[in-house]
Amino acid sequence: MLINKKILLFLAAGALAFGLGLGLSFNFGANPQPVEVPAITGFVINPPKPVEAFTLIGQDGQPFHQESWQGQWTFLYFGYTFCPDVCPLTLLELSKLQKILEREQRDQNVAYLFISVDPKRDTPQRLGEYAGYFNPKFRGATGTAEELARLARQFGVYYKIADAAEGENYTVDHSTAVLLIDPKARLRAVFTQHAPEVMAADFKKIVDYDRAAAQ
Repeated sequence: MLINKKILLFLAAGALAFGLGLGLSFNFGANPQPVEVPAITGFVINPPKPVEAFTLIGQDGQPFHQESWQGQWTFLYFGYTFCPDVCPLTLLELSKLQKILEREQRDQNVAYLFISVDPKRDTPQRLGEYAGYFNPKFRGATGTAEELARLARQFGVYYKIADAAEGENYTVDHSTAVLLIDPKARLRAVFTQHAPEVMAADFKKIVDYDRAAAQ
C-alpha cells in the first residue's frame, strides 16, 4: 500500500458505503424496526445485505462459501500478506479487538477472516501462517481471480494489482474497511476506522439492536 494513496483508499471506503446505499443511522427496510438503528463509527447496513453464493479456498485447503458464515458473527478484512503497512496494522487492531471481546466474554460466537486478493502469491498455507501470526483465532481464505472479484463487488471492496506487476515483487491497492457479517451470512456493518475499543462498543450496539429487534 503506497503512502501517497492512503487518501484515495479512504475515499474508496466512503464510496463503498454510498454504493451500498447506506446511512449512518437510517432504516431503509420496508417495515420499521421496533428500536432505533444504532449510530456507530462507520455504517450500519439496514436491512442487512444478503451475500450471494461464492466459493473460496480456506487456509486448510477446503472450500469456503457463504454458508461458512452461518451461525456466527464474522469480522472480515480484504488484503494480502505482502502488504507493507495497512494490512499488518489493521490485523493488529483486530487482534486487540478480539482480546477485548474475549475479556468481556463476548467472543464465543465471533470469527475473524482475512481474505487475500493476491492469490498468485498467497497460498492457503501462507495465509494460515500469516493470519495465525497475528492471532490464533484468525483464519485466511483466497480464491480464483474471478471468485475474488465477484465477492469484492458484492461488498463494494476495491482492489487493483499494480499494472507493472512482474515476478513476485509488486503491490496491491485495496480498500481498508473492516466488514461485519452477521450470523445469517449477511453484510451488517462497515467499519472505516479501526480503533479496537470503539469497534468493540459499536459491535455491542449492533448485537443488542438485533437482539431487541428480534423480540
